[in-house]
Amino acid sequence: MQKLFIILLFFTTLFGIDFTFTKAYQNFNKGIKLIKQDPQQAQEYFQKAYILIQQIKNHPSSQVYYMLGRMYCNGWGIKQNLKKAEKYFKKALALGNQRVNCCIARLYIKMHKNRLARKYLNIAISHKNLYIYCKDIDIKNLKIKKDKQ
Repeated sequence: MQKLFIILLFFTTLFGIDFTFTKAYQNFNKGIKLIKQDPQQAQEYFQKAYILIQQIKNHPSSQVYYMLGRMYCNGWGIKQNLKKAEKYFKKALALGNQRVNCCIARLYIKMHKNRLARKYLNIAISHKNLYIYCKDIDIKNLKIKKDKQ
């Protein structure tokens, strides 16, 4: 009976984490869609996403770290903090999220760390399917064409 309870508890926790992540991801994406049309509403969605992410922080994934990195990098729903953005982007990268290379390149451009920006941009460009995420970066001059991120 005790083993059954432990198994049931495990799956309940697992499904709870999945549900919370899904809700956080949905709010994050709603925020991105609204960022230009209704920035205030977008911030509300980012704040909701951030609150949900805090609930599953003990069960991180590359996607959770990616979202946190973007939120800190852009000040979406929280105060902008480029050092925290860097930390979360690198954690996402360590967990295999190669798309983050473009985000790190953009971050280093913002921080005026051009050598590091070029390093991560070159990594992203070397993956043909990742380059589409870096199209807003002027590769030659290491500038962000439009503040997309």
